[in-house]
Amino acid sequence: MSTAMFLAWSSPAGPEAEDEFNDWYVNTHVPQVREAVPAVTAVRRYAVLGAGEESGPRRYLCCYELSDADAASAAQALAAAFDNGRFDMSPAMDTTTAPPDLQFLVPVD
Repeated sequence: MSTAMFLAWSSPAGPEAEDEFNDWYVNTHVPQVREAVPAVTAVRRYAVLGAGEESGPRRYLCCYELSDADAASAAQALAAAFDNGRFDMSPAMDTTTAPPDLQFLVPVD
């Protein structure tokens, strides 16, 4: 079966919040997303090379691999969890200057 992906771009609120942001993302947010979206089978985070410090907060990408190509169901599960307050959000995440950007991708094979 083909695999869909859920991508989440995000940034810390500022360079001084980067450690707190990364700790929250790895130890709180990712486990909560995995619980809310059972189709998630693997998670990998990346940092944009060369970003941060002088140019502003570093931008991060989190890739969630889904067990099937039903990205629409995963998007609905994620939205429902957010709407129901199941995610503990952090003030260390930028929600104004470079707010999170979510993308759901399906294979074209």
